[in-house]
Amino acid sequence: MKLRIDSTRREFLRKLIAGTSAMGMAPLLGSLQSCSTTGSGPALTIPQRAFGATGESVGIYSLGAQATVEQVGMKEQAIAIVNKCIDLGINYIDTSAWYGQDGNSSEGDHLRGTSERHVGEVMKTRRKEVFLATKTHDRSYDGAMRHLESSLINLQTDVIDLWQIHNIAANEDIDHIFSDEGCMKALLKAKDEGVVRFLGITGHADPDPMKELVDRYDFDAVLMALNAADKHHNPYIEKLLPTAVEKNMGIIGMKIPARDRIFSHGGIISMKEAMSYTMTLPISTIIVGIDKIAELEENVQIASEFEPLTADEMLAIEDKVKPHYEHLMFYKGLSEWPEEWSGNNI
Repeated sequence: MKLRIDSTRREFLRKLIAGTSAMGMAPLLGSLQSCSTTGSGPALTIPQRAFGATGESVGIYSLGAQATVEQVGMKEQAIAIVNKCIDLGINYIDTSAWYGQDGNSSEGDHLRGTSERHVGEVMKTRRKEVFLATKTHDRSYDGAMRHLESSLINLQTDVIDLWQIHNIAANEDIDHIFSDEGCMKALLKAKDEGVVRFLGITGHADPDPMKELVDRYDFDAVLMALNAADKHHNPYIEKLLPTAVEKNMGIIGMKIPARDRIFSHGGIISMKEAMSYTMTLPISTIIVGIDKIAELEENVQIASEFEPLTADEMLAIEDKVKPHYEHLMFYKGLSEWPEEWSGNNI
């Protein structure tokens, strides 16, 4: 029985890998150049893929602006990280009207927008170098429009490339989202007026309501939790990813190192294994939060040297994480949310 299950899974992964190959790789765009992580070593290039049907290309490794970038009192460090990302060829930055923390908690309206404001300090001079994504967590039309107004101010820009409905939950009231009072009305108005270019949704708790949203409207992009533990419980890789590929959406993977939990228990898998697993899937890019420049440089090195895994290599990584899947998928409610909010934590 195990052989049959493994054979079925192997074939499923082979088809996904074939889909990734069909996406191809694009050359670096515009002013983006090959960069050295050290300033003296050989130049590194982050491979790029098409961002769905948008006509844009993005590097397979991108910045999720949490960790240091969302922390209050760390403006200088945050700005340094964002600048270094762009210097190293990263051309996709993800943030949110929600992101903000004080080192112990993300609770409190006074923390909202911290990440956007830090990113905005860089965008005021380097906006043309990145594809900029942010989100609204408000499900009402009025609330979403207020977020859009503040996001534009915080990010110091006139146009947001991708505006997303943040964190679609398991018990989501989808009818309300699409109602006259719902946030979808705000997204459509903003796109119609040219304030945002593309629309998307995000989520990490449950693929089912996200699938329903994607079936009801042709969003340009979807941000979903995709890592090696995903297959072991309510998997995005099976329930949502194939639909997103079929619809030619821009696909962003998150929770790659599961807020650094892959490094627990003596090291479940390495960062290279975690990144390579998800980058082998038919995604446009992965986002990872950064604490320190050294982490960023290591991850850029991994992305620049990326070679797609085989189906058997992916199966082996899935088997490695299986004993720890509940611990790794805390974001699906299988274990407690981490007390610490730092680290590669998207």
